[in-house]
Amino acid sequence: MWLDHLILFLGWLLFYGLHSLMATEKAKSIVPIGPQLYRLFYNAVSLILFFILLFLGALIPSYLVFAPSGISNYSGLMLAATGLFVIKRAFRNYNFKSFMGLKKNLSDDLKKDGLQSSIRHPLYTGTLLIVIGYFLFNPQFTSLTILLALTVYLPLGIFWEEKKLIKIYGEEYLKYRQEVPALFPKFKLNK
Repeated sequence: MWLDHLILFLGWLLFYGLHSLMATEKAKSIVPIGPQLYRLFYNAVSLILFFILLFLGALIPSYLVFAPSGISNYSGLMLAATGLFVIKRAFRNYNFKSFMGLKKNLSDDLKKDGLQSSIRHPLYTGTLLIVIGYFLFNPQFTSLTILLALTVYLPLGIFWEEKKLIKIYGEEYLKYRQEVPALFPKFKLNK
């Protein structure tokens, strides 16, 4: 059983790493099909691998990390719903068809308004909230394995994404990065 979970953990790390690697300019230049078609290819590969890993996780016999309760179920549902809300709000700054590769991207401006004025990586934040929520709702070792893999990957994914964004936007992104936190907004208390 431990070996199954280790394989699942490594599979998710591979998925996340491949997801970041395929987003690099070098990877895009290796597959000479144009940016719009590459985006479609990137999303298709990601979606297929994502569902393969979910299926693999469902096949692994697992056990409960803790006994679920009404509080953990409710908290899990609320966190997951909040994660979905964050992702939905983040997409207000993007054209969904362009994001998916179904339409040519018309704007290359750095998105700093809306939710992106409070957090730099709202898609990562939303994903983290969904996975934490899922673990609280379904506290099996497979859920914990997925959460641990995401937790290990996030600092690396943010580092690689920001490296790319600094290369694209330069000083503008460096200033934005100093002013806006990566995953969770700053809360100011009135004195």
